[in-house]
Amino acid sequence: MTGLVLMIIGFISFIAGLFVYSSSKTSAEPVARAVESAAPIAESAVALTAGPVEQIPDNDELEKAINMAIVDGVFTPKEQTIIKQIVDNKGLDYDSVIKDIESRISQSGETAETETIDINKKNGYDFEKFIVKKFNKKYFKIKEWAGDKYVEGVYAETTQQPDLILEFELKEQTSEFAVECKWKSNFYKGGVEVANPEQFKRYQNFEAKRNVPVFIAIGIGGKGASPEQLYIVPLKELKSNFVSFKALKKFHKEEDKNFFFAPQTQTLK
Repeated sequence: MTGLVLMIIGFISFIAGLFVYSSSKTSAEPVARAVESAAPIAESAVALTAGPVEQIPDNDELEKAINMAIVDGVFTPKEQTIIKQIVDNKGLDYDSVIKDIESRISQSGETAETETIDINKKNGYDFEKFIVKKFNKKYFKIKEWAGDKYVEGVYAETTQQPDLILEFELKEQTSEFAVECKWKSNFYKGGVEVANPEQFKRYQNFEAKRNVPVFIAIGIGGKGASPEQLYIVPLKELKSNFVSFKALKKFHKEEDKNFFFAPQTQTLK
């Protein structure tokens, strides 16, 4: 391939030189014609060499992004965003990919940098604790609190269900419901993604299988421990994993108020 390019370049140089010599005795017009005629040949040469290098096969794109994420032992928010875009475009399970990356980082031996706290993950966990504190212990009992602990790709089934399973008790009447907690630093494209498509489907299946209402607690801005805005959205009200800011408005909750559950209407406010 390199020999062909050199041959083409040599041919172009010869023609250009010939017309430059001729133009010194006549005019510059032949030179312009020579360059114009040679241009398509040059473009073909560039295409032959540059084309394959610029095209990255789909199966390599994700792996290259993953390698960039694990090379220093720190999975940054920016790397998460890039990988999420690739995973969504390929229709893969984002949770599984993330768990694989984190597992590979933990085995990489980068002990110093892997101890760095991912601020988004910390805010997410702080937001869960923020939500838990809003349930009065007199009336609410936490039956399950799903964690994200795993080792070598092995994790509990509860990791894939909503974060909290609670029981409300009042006058010997009990009701069970679930809450998924999502903290976001800000809105994106006029709304917020409450889960990836695969998660969203799992939450719907959980609600149907357990026959309990599922709610999405969404914190926006501030920090996980003290969000600037708070919304409580019934899963059954969502048509997809993305909800617009306009649709969220009616589910706004005062940040300093505790939660109240109404068994008759199966609503959480």
